[in-house]
Amino acid sequence: MNFDQHVKLVYDVLSASEKETINYIRQHRQQVTTMSINELAAKVLSSRSTILRLAKKLSFRGYTDLKYTLREDLNQPSIVPSDLLGNLQMDINKTFQYAQQTNFEPLINAIKKAQTLVIYTTGFTQENYARELSKELMLVGKDNVIISGQSNFEMVSTRLTSADLVVVVSLSGSVANVRDTITELVLNGVPICSVTDFGKNFLEEHAKYKLFYKTSGLPSSYTQAERSMVGLNIILTILARKYREAILFDE
Repeated sequence: MNFDQHVKLVYDVLSASEKETINYIRQHRQQVTTMSINELAAKVLSSRSTILRLAKKLSFRGYTDLKYTLREDLNQPSIVPSDLLGNLQMDINKTFQYAQQTNFEPLINAIKKAQTLVIYTTGFTQENYARELSKELMLVGKDNVIISGQSNFEMVSTRLTSADLVVVVSLSGSVANVRDTITELVLNGVPICSVTDFGKNFLEEHAKYKLFYKTSGLPSSYTQAERSMVGLNIILTILARKYREAILFDE
């Protein structure tokens, strides 16, 4: 938590003088990071023991811990303004353009023929979107199982053969936790379909079938690595609709 979040948790039970101290700290964050506890106490006309009690009331281990949090807050990168709607439109357009140039037929046929279809997801967002794919496939008669978690994937993979198909839904495609499992599947002749962000990665290099989608960065106060994954939803929906067309109209 940052300093302000610590304050919000207990603000209603702080005394008037403690709130004044909080206001001083918030208005002079940079200066406070270099002040001793005695210097801060003098600035707010308080005492060393009162500052220490306030720090602990805010759930810090002590004054040093409070200053450390202030420094970390100041070191957070500033949020650079960006055209979020423009980026969203680009993600959608790039993913659609890619899909229009992609031959889905080999993957559709592999899904049709697969005795067991496993959909493995590497994250929370990936799982949410993959559940829609799973549901759409089931609605046209294709049974499948959706899996998350390294140990679950490892266990299921030992039972698969070349007659099955594994769809791995990832962001970066690095899949560091399940690389051994992916390699084992390839060695056993189990076909893999990778679904990843555009670019070379471990997963797509080991996949027989591969699909890509466009992502863009999302500014955030809490993380430096957040990505918009609307493109994933789009490419999985396109796959589901392509499969539905093949089942309902091509047979």
